[in-house]
Amino acid sequence: MKPPPDPARDSRALDVLYPPPPWRWDQRRALWRHWVRDPAWGLLDYSVHHLMRLLPSQAVSSMGATLGHHLGRRRPADRARALLRHLRPEAADAEIERLLDAHWVHIGRCFAEFSAQYRFLLEDRIEIEGREVIDCLRQAGRPIIVAGLHVGNWEMVHLGLAKVGLPFHAIFQRLPNRFRMRIAFRMRNLGRRFADAPISNPILPTLDAAFHAHRLLAGGHSALLYYVDEYWEGRVHAPRFGRAPKPDGNIMRAVRLAAHTGAAIVPCYALRIAEGPRFRLTFLPPVDVGPPGRGRQGMLDDMALLDAAIEPVVRAHPEQWFMLHAFRFDR
Repeated sequence: MKPPPDPARDSRALDVLYPPPPWRWDQRRALWRHWVRDPAWGLLDYSVHHLMRLLPSQAVSSMGATLGHHLGRRRPADRARALLRHLRPEAADAEIERLLDAHWVHIGRCFAEFSAQYRFLLEDRIEIEGREVIDCLRQAGRPIIVAGLHVGNWEMVHLGLAKVGLPFHAIFQRLPNRFRMRIAFRMRNLGRRFADAPISNPILPTLDAAFHAHRLLAGGHSALLYYVDEYWEGRVHAPRFGRAPKPDGNIMRAVRLAAHTGAAIVPCYALRIAEGPRFRLTFLPPVDVGPPGRGRQGMLDDMALLDAAIEPVVRAHPEQWFMLHAFRFDR
């Protein structure tokens, strides 16, 4: 019998997240989506993706900037303007609109650069700041939770961790269909293979993902990449920006994992530092949380510590924050 695909090497292993629906009449819409609509969109995605891979990195980024500028104008932007006014209360209307346009241009670049990012390590497009933070923790034998932020190009965090030689596990977000998931998985590992760097090991985004992560971290000498500013069920969970604390989201799970395993939480982001594919990956000082068993208030206190570490990053670079247009003060 042929062995199942290896999740660390073969993107087809992620297809378990997209099981085919049963062949029944009441499942006809799900069947249409799984067998017709998703493959059609997958063919389009594969075609555009592989065509863009043929272009130079700077050209790919510039193409994304142009698309982001034009398509962003059609997107609802009331939420983004509200947050920008909260972060820049002294800014004139023209400055708010400039930041908003810069946001759409940046997002367009990020999505386009996904097709070329496998070359970025070889082209030396990522510089590292704060590497000593990771080196000290590894020498001390502490497990590490890399609290990734969607500031700058979030995909560069994967490549930056490879550049510092840190083997890590990552809990990936489930994408809309299996074909996009395959592209994302392959591109995240392709750059590391080109640069002969450690390959990341995916943790499937299933109900037992947190338990799997706990086992790995509790064993010591492990690193977990976990984005803590995710958008889920209508809410961007971090930073709070004055909202009431809510014990939910990846930021809650990150501090709980750290409290139970002794892991150090290291906030990390990959800021764009030029008009094109040039980035600086920054590791912030570790955020040490308290021991387990302190109840709900102890967990909220730990979440506040991590929130206080990441909020200044987003506040300083709101136009490069992917969640700018999704953030809501009422959620």
